[in-house]
Amino acid sequence: MHCECKTDQRRLALVLRDFDEYPELQTFGSEHGWEFHPALGAVCVDVGEGQAMSGIAELATFLRAVLEPARFGGVRAAWVRRELPVQDQIPALIHAEPLASMVSADSSELMPLLNEERIESWFQPVFRAGSLELWGYECLMRGRALDGSLVPPVTLLDWARQEHLTFMLDRVVRELHLRAAGRLQVPGHCQFLVNFLPTAIYRPDFCLATTVRAARESGIAPERITFEVVETEQMADHDHLRRILAHYREKGFGVALDDVGSGYSGLSLLGDLDPDMIKIDRELVRKAAESSAHRGICASLVGLGRDHGHLVLAEGVETEAEWGVMEELGVDLLQGYLFGRPSPIPALTALVEAPSTA
Repeated sequence: MHCECKTDQRRLALVLRDFDEYPELQTFGSEHGWEFHPALGAVCVDVGEGQAMSGIAELATFLRAVLEPARFGGVRAAWVRRELPVQDQIPALIHAEPLASMVSADSSELMPLLNEERIESWFQPVFRAGSLELWGYECLMRGRALDGSLVPPVTLLDWARQEHLTFMLDRVVRELHLRAAGRLQVPGHCQFLVNFLPTAIYRPDFCLATTVRAARESGIAPERITFEVVETEQMADHDHLRRILAHYREKGFGVALDDVGSGYSGLSLLGDLDPDMIKIDRELVRKAAESSAHRGICASLVGLGRDHGHLVLAEGVETEAEWGVMEELGVDLLQGYLFGRPSPIPALTALVEAPSTA
C-alpha cells in the first residue's frame, strides 16, 4: 500500500496508454495546472492541501466518476519527486501500478458487484391521479449477492460512502438505468425518473458526459427522461446544483426535486431552481392523512406546483387514506406500494381500484 505521508512528495504521475483516449483529463488538468508530458505518456498531478485534488483517493474518485471502467482500468500511477524533472524519473514511470490498486476502494464489498455487473435496475410505476393512467417509472437500483439474494440500495450507498465510491456508483447506476429503460417493452409515452446525487458530480460537462451518451444510445427521447435530485439537504452549494440542472436542461431532459417538504433546504430550493417536478416526501404524505397541519403543507406544495407549472408527485402512498387525501389535494401523480412495488419487470397496469367517492 502506498502512502502520502510527506507533503513535499505529493506529486503523482499518471501514466496513460494513449493521451487521445482521455480528453477529460486534458481539459480538467489544463484548468488546474497539471503537467503534461505526451512523449512520456505521463501527466503529473500535485495533490494535497490547496490543490484541486486533496489526495489519491479523491483523484481516483474523480476519475471513476468521469471514465468508463475500461478507461479507468488503463490508468497507471507512480509517486514522483516534485523537485526533479519527470524526465529524470523514468524508472518510476516504468514501474507504475494500476491506479485502482493504489487506493483501498478495491477492497470494498461494493467493487465486486460493480466489476461483475451485479447491480440491477428495478422499476416502480407512477400513475396519473384520477385516471390512474400509467405515466411512467422511477428507476431504482438493487444489488445481487453471489447467493442470489438482493442487496438493498441503502446498503449499496453505505458501502459507497465508506469506500469513497459514491461518484462511481452514481455514474454507473445512472447509465445502467438508461440502458435498461431503453430495452423495456413499454408504451411509448412512458416517462422515466432517474435519480442522481448532486454531491457526486464535480463538473457537469465532465461527470455527465457518459450519462448523456447513455441516454442518447438508449433511444429514449430526452423529454421522456427526468433526472431527480436526491439528498437535497446535503447540498449546501446551490449554485453548483443550479449548474448541474442547467446542464441537464440544455440537453433536453427534465429535472425534479425529491423529498420536498422533508426539510427547509428542499423547500428553499423550490424557489431557487424552478424544477419541472416536485415530489412530496413520503413521510409528509403519511402525516397528511392524519393531520390537518400536514395536509396544509401538502396543499401549499400542490398550489406552488400549479402556479409555477411544476408537476407534483406524491410518493410513498401506501394506504387508501393517504391516496384519498392526495387525490383531494389535487396532486398530478401517484407512486407507492399501494399502486405497485419496484420490480425488474415493470408493471403495465394499476393494481388497485379507484377510491370510492361516496
